[in-house]
Amino acid sequence: MQNLRILAVGNRHSGVTYHRLALPLSLMAKEYLMITDTITEEIIKEKQINLVVVNRYFEGIHWHEIQALKAKFGFKLVVDIDDHWDLNSQHIMRPVYIKNSIPSLIKFNIKTADLVTTTNSRLWAEIIKMNKKCEIIPNGLPFDKDQFLDIRQDHDKINFVHTGSVTHLPDIAMLKNPMRELSKSKSFKESTKMVLCGYNKANSFQWDQMASHFTAGGKLDHAIIESLPVDQYMNFYNVADVLVAPLLENKFNRMKSNLKALEAGAKNIPIMTWDRDPYQDLPHVFKVDNWERDMKRMAFSKQMRDDFGHANGEYVRKHFDIFKLNEYRSAIYKGLLNQ
Repeated sequence: MQNLRILAVGNRHSGVTYHRLALPLSLMAKEYLMITDTITEEIIKEKQINLVVVNRYFEGIHWHEIQALKAKFGFKLVVDIDDHWDLNSQHIMRPVYIKNSIPSLIKFNIKTADLVTTTNSRLWAEIIKMNKKCEIIPNGLPFDKDQFLDIRQDHDKINFVHTGSVTHLPDIAMLKNPMRELSKSKSFKESTKMVLCGYNKANSFQWDQMASHFTAGGKLDHAIIESLPVDQYMNFYNVADVLVAPLLENKFNRMKSNLKALEAGAKNIPIMTWDRDPYQDLPHVFKVDNWERDMKRMAFSKQMRDDFGHANGEYVRKHFDIFKLNEYRSAIYKGLLNQ
């Protein structure tokens, strides 16, 4: 039986690379692992790589070059898919994807991979139309370790926190009217703070829009926190009492993973979102019916926050432990090498 000698290819600064490649593979038993943003013949030969894992697609190298390397050295190729390849019409990256034919490239990679891994059954159902060799490996976290420790910082108000990238602008826009109504409530204004995390000056125009929606144009007490490196981003949650995670109803969002619920669970805080995928099958996520009313309920009830937060924390620790998931990941990788 061959030992795992893995080359993981992805952008080291990317949250996707962190959660789908760097974090799980660094914690999984293997003989060798290199995480890099490129693939070369020298690396494959010198490090005797027998398994290459990439999320979605390779950047800066043509697929025929990958196929040539694969034919020469005989390594197996795993393509990991964590999002749908067809971005919804409001996604900020859609024009770039279309211009560079990225959806077609991802689909070609899926079709020609030795194995495809993905995060959930909804994506799996789409992938097996192109490649039957697909396995579901959900996102997992090393709960109660490193940045995923339940560490909290003291603060005076109830902090409603949103974390993520600028791609969530259309989702946050749904909160514009509820936040405007909440800003009219004296008791809510006096007891709460809106904390928007992940600000990046490169997309300041979109981030300023998000901030305006999330804070009722600055009428609600708030803080805007700049982005952090991927191995430190959980520090955002140290000041959180409630995670706010609205998602527009569209196919792309339905295909997403439930990672935000895992992050909230790591800190034992409640997550508020709609009763729809990707959170529909999680029993202890707070399913919002009316944002204005439900945010008031959550703000004024510590018992509710504690109940939902700890119940979700217990559930995700049981079902999404990265070390247990890595046992399965290791088994399917070894099975692939020894076919």
